[in-house]
Amino acid sequence: MLLGFLAIAVPFAATLVSTIFLGWLLIISGIVHAVHAARSRTWRGFPWEVLTAVFHVVAGVLVVAFPIAGTLTLTLVLAGFFTAEGVVKIVSAVQHRGIPSWGFLLFDGFVTLALGVLIWTQWPGAAVWVIGLLVGVHLLIGGMSMLALAAAARPLARSGTR
Repeated sequence: MLLGFLAIAVPFAATLVSTIFLGWLLIISGIVHAVHAARSRTWRGFPWEVLTAVFHVVAGVLVVAFPIAGTLTLTLVLAGFFTAEGVVKIVSAVQHRGIPSWGFLLFDGFVTLALGVLIWTQWPGAAVWVIGLLVGVHLLIGGMSMLALAAAARPLARSGTR
């Protein structure tokens, strides 16, 4: 959630700085998802968590490796990333509908998918402001959904149910 607030705070930063910054945010987020997946191999959502980690890392590496390609390329990469991750989160939420807070993950998936569609439809005109704002919203809502799921899953983990 903190990374989301930071990304929202810098939407008008220089193109090169924001491109590299957001690329590293995606890489770090992917690593965190990978660590979570490695610690939760018996969790039913393990494959989706691995896929989410891969999406984050691949998108981040592409952005950091090609910063001169500019904001337009980053905008298209983020559109594909948000669209794909939104679909994965929706599928994962439906798979976990037995957990009391599964709706937060479903909401996260729909918001993420909507962000992807919004970027596609507004490209290239909104590329200057959309990157910081939408990545920030995505990270903020993603953090909130993970906190809600973790809070709901804590009693299940204590009872041995997954």
